[in-house]
Amino acid sequence: MEIDNLKSVWKDISTPQKNSEELSLLLKKNSHPILASAKKQIIVESLGFTAFLFCYFAMFDGETKPLATNLIIIAATLLQLFYGYKGFLLQSRFKSSTNLNDDLKSFTIQLKSYRFQVVLVRLLFAVGLITFFTYHISFSEFKWWLLISIFAIFSVQLWLLYRLWTKRINKLEATLAEFKSINT
Repeated sequence: MEIDNLKSVWKDISTPQKNSEELSLLLKKNSHPILASAKKQIIVESLGFTAFLFCYFAMFDGETKPLATNLIIIAATLLQLFYGYKGFLLQSRFKSSTNLNDDLKSFTIQLKSYRFQVVLVRLLFAVGLITFFTYHISFSEFKWWLLISIFAIFSVQLWLLYRLWTKRINKLEATLAEFKSINT
């Protein structure tokens, strides 16, 4: 009985009329505020990581480090750039077919996989950065405490990143639970 009432209310709702300019604006790929924000974040991160890659060799004595250490920091930085862009593409390419429920389930699975990957890549970046900057350093007690502080900061960043993606996934799962409760 409740479903019939919902169907009749749904049929009685008038569709707002949009002109062609409004429709084309809605269809633009980056017009959604979340995607626009993600795009800005990718641009800022890309500029920062690219600037770091151009400057690390001369400013941070990259020429005095072994080739392997340089390759580690370059690979870690490029992975960060790649996964930032991959996350943006993952969010911007979501398309719904006729079954939104199944599409959201699939998207949630993709986000869970991406969450693991992006946290792993950030961990690899932290290890690469620490490896690069601590190579050939003789550690005093102060430097050990400084290194422990850096590890703590990176740990907090990893936890915040994991928590950020978990919140996004939980919102999707809550939406899926609402769909399921409506359908039952």
